[in-house]
Amino acid sequence: MVLPFGLGSDGSTNRAQIPSAPPMDAGALMNYTRYIDFIVVNGDDRYMIRTERNVVLESSVELAKIINAGPKGSRLNDNHFQVHNVDKHDFELLVRFLETKFIKYRDHKHILRILELADRYNCPDLIIHCAKELDLQLTSAIVLDIFRSLWYYNRAPTANCNVITTQQQKDPQQQNPDKPPKTKKLDKPHPFTPEEHLAALLHNCLQLIDMHAELILTKPEICDLRFEELEVIAKRDALQIQSEITLFVCLADWSIEECKRKRLELTAENRRRVLGPLCYTPRYLTMSSRDFRKACDRVELLDNVEITLVLDALDGKRSNNLTQEQLNMLEKFKTPRPPYPKMPIHLSDRSNPRTYPKKMRKYAEKGEKNGCWDTFTLNCLTVVAFIFD
Repeated sequence: MVLPFGLGSDGSTNRAQIPSAPPMDAGALMNYTRYIDFIVVNGDDRYMIRTERNVVLESSVELAKIINAGPKGSRLNDNHFQVHNVDKHDFELLVRFLETKFIKYRDHKHILRILELADRYNCPDLIIHCAKELDLQLTSAIVLDIFRSLWYYNRAPTANCNVITTQQQKDPQQQNPDKPPKTKKLDKPHPFTPEEHLAALLHNCLQLIDMHAELILTKPEICDLRFEELEVIAKRDALQIQSEITLFVCLADWSIEECKRKRLELTAENRRRVLGPLCYTPRYLTMSSRDFRKACDRVELLDNVEITLVLDALDGKRSNNLTQEQLNMLEKFKTPRPPYPKMPIHLSDRSNPRTYPKKMRKYAEKGEKNGCWDTFTLNCLTVVAFIFD
């Protein structure tokens, strides 16, 4: 006799049901869950951010490591991961950018914080986005903030180095030697990787400092720079200043603050010591004899022998028995600055070459044709390709 399902031979229905299928592994189901939760931990504060697993795995190397880490890492379980020592709102903006490729900034300092996060978690798309946004907002009012932030991570090389991208267009004649050369002008190379975008942004900061040197060198913030940062600016060849007095006064003011920071007595010798080679960056022989004497009355950045040599040259007197080093120094002092700075690298509408004066563009093209700025702007900084290492 066939009994109803669940009914025993004695007529009772209390017998335990034995499933016919094997038990399901709960962990296997969790591993394939579409969404994950990041828990931002700051002391006793906990903040949960939900996002799609695949979006994070495809867009952030460091966050992917957290997700794939073993039980001893930051993973609480297969779908919950802890993140420490980070602003919860900024981290959420980073995560939302990975989903939507859009982010809303408050100001340039906020962008720099997001850029630091993007570097920390290795998000290439967000690094490029921040670089372009910073370039768009770049003005003389904020350029020193951005320059110092980039310098902090990059340790940029000295002043007039050029930058080259890895995505430069090759000469078609070298690619196809059988084809006749074309007269069509090649497009300029553009940044491609995150490192190249940050190198280009640093170049654009220095280019803007060149353009507005008369204003920027007189800003109080210039005295807060460290020696290495000031050196990069003071050694720029194309500083657009009306007189070398501007650079001289900038160095003199900075030397006072540096002596105070190092608790040194404010003597001319100590001020020359903290400036080091920067004492020789002004083009003294482009100044008038009156202006040079006036500057020396303020502070003697040169020693007595050097001051005498400069005064003799300004007054038209010929000095005999000069060493080669002294001749090179005087030659450098009388070298005029170029009438225009280099062109920026096109990262945003602000740095679009078409927005710059035609004379400046022509001067830049002439310099490239003469080989002065060959390979355009990005090789010294390629040496530090790991800008945010």
